[in-house]
Amino acid sequence: MDVLQLLVALMSEHHGSMVQAFDQRNGVRAIYKLLASNSEGIRVQALKVLGYFLRHLPAKRKSEVMLGHGLFSLLNERLMLHSNQFSMTTYNVLFEILTEQICTQVIHKQHPDPDSNVKIVNPQVLKVIAALLKNSPLSPESMEVRRVFLSDMIKLFNNSKDNRRSLLQCSVWQDWMLSLSFINPKSSEEQKVTEMVYAIFRILLYHAIKYEWGGWRVWVDTLSITHSKVRELINPVRRSTKLCLTERRRASGWVSIRLCGLPTLSLALPICSLFSF
Repeated sequence: MDVLQLLVALMSEHHGSMVQAFDQRNGVRAIYKLLASNSEGIRVQALKVLGYFLRHLPAKRKSEVMLGHGLFSLLNERLMLHSNQFSMTTYNVLFEILTEQICTQVIHKQHPDPDSNVKIVNPQVLKVIAALLKNSPLSPESMEVRRVFLSDMIKLFNNSKDNRRSLLQCSVWQDWMLSLSFINPKSSEEQKVTEMVYAIFRILLYHAIKYEWGGWRVWVDTLSITHSKVRELINPVRRSTKLCLTERRRASGWVSIRLCGLPTLSLALPICSLFSF
């Protein structure tokens, strides 16, 4: 632990020489081995080192190291070994890697709200966090982490068009986003989390149709993935169902996506605002 803390301090203060030496000696291999440790403290410090490494690595080299070898997927696999221990501390350091705003201090409580200058730099980390939340046992702490994660995403997407594009460019992001919601909420907390997920869908689908060329394809993909996801969650037998759209509610101008024979999954998309360019 002391060695890792020293390494974090050196990466922070002398990143020019440290990152280059770390890369030349394939230090990232040692970091990924440490991510399988039973100690959360060791895993957190290892993530800090990885964060500083990515922050100061040239973009081309970072792509070669992380994407070329599928290291974001491996990051998910390593952390999934201890998904039942996914705490706010681990989430905070993953959020630092997501935005590449790393600090040497370990934050155990909810981090400060991201401001308008915070950018998503490593969007692949979003899927890692979502997978950990999906597989962690439901508990007050995991629900709090889930709520904070969704709240952070809403703030990041509201603050920046580039942040919204970062997620829209990810493959089948709708799948893991829906996995954070509860199709049949059983408590007010689950209902609140589900509404936050729908709020993110509203933000992203509005952006897609208004700002992106061919943004309608995002809507088509979302309908298809939502249909498949809800059938999988609610109807394990996967009986034949038909996808249909309910008629517009004139009073409120909302659209609901209904799976015939299944509960309504309302994505709550205000028609008027979507098309008032």
